[in-house]
Amino acid sequence: MTAKVILLIPVLYVALQWAALRRMRHGWQVAAALPALFMAAALAVFVIGILTGASMAAMWLVLGLPAATVYLLILLPLHWAIVRTI
Repeated sequence: MTAKVILLIPVLYVALQWAALRRMRHGWQVAAALPALFMAAALAVFVIGILTGASMAAMWLVLGLPAATVYLLILLPLHWAIVRTI
């Protein structure tokens, strides 16, 4: 069960990131783009680490992906609640 949830996190992140960037505008879109920027940097560090033979290169993605997913899981309902009340 735990392995399935762990493998679901990247798919969930991509779906949430896509939804956030498509739905949000103005300042909200900047807030939605932050995890994408950090994950792009983590992916770049990961690729460079793999190419240079670093043993801890995957740690950037292992720690960053769940954090970015949780951020988006908080941001999307917050955006919905605030925009709906305005």
